[in-house]
Amino acid sequence: MVDVTVKKGQDSLTQIEPGEESTAPITVELELVEVSDSSHRVKQIVVASVLAALSIAIAPSALMIQRVAGWGIALFDPVSLFWIAAFLIGGFKVGFVSMLAGTMGLFAYDPTGIGPVFKFLATLPMMAVPWYGARKLRSEAGGEALSRPKFFLTLMALAFLVRLGLMLVANFIYWGLILPSLGPAEIVYIVTVVLSINTVQSVGDALVPFLVVYPTGLFKHFRMW
Repeated sequence: MVDVTVKKGQDSLTQIEPGEESTAPITVELELVEVSDSSHRVKQIVVASVLAALSIAIAPSALMIQRVAGWGIALFDPVSLFWIAAFLIGGFKVGFVSMLAGTMGLFAYDPTGIGPVFKFLATLPMMAVPWYGARKLRSEAGGEALSRPKFFLTLMALAFLVRLGLMLVANFIYWGLILPSLGPAEIVYIVTVVLSINTVQSVGDALVPFLVVYPTGLFKHFRMW
């Protein structure tokens, strides 16, 4: 919103008679009262884009991390840390855009698309559940509510359970299409690997972005939701 005050010379307002010409210069003072909607959108786009780009840039580092035998995926992947940081800074829309853009960029490293799609599915609950919880269970603004460690970790624990269920279903569908059959041994192995990977990744996804965004004052600096 912009407050506009028109002045003639030094007077706040001077009446001009009909036929009289004004010779004094007229100045317009603009007082910025609050950030415009367009400026807010620009900040959202910048945060989402920068963190998506960083997630793509750091993706090759995952190649140096130990892989799960037979699966070809790392025990921990730092890519999603940037997406969740975008969510904590700017809200669900910013986090989702960052995650979507980052996922598209990951196809350059995995042309099959399986890895990026699974990464997207696994990370989505880690944003959606805290976002929903902050909207429904707290009176503070979303980002401010999530700055409380106990509340945040409780929501992230629920997000982990949703994530685990989603990834178990996704992996059973995937391996059911790849393998001729799924016996008890294969089922136990799939459950064990999915549980291990998602537990380690969820701990990192919850703790690292939280410690980067809140204690450092990064959230208060941007204050986008």
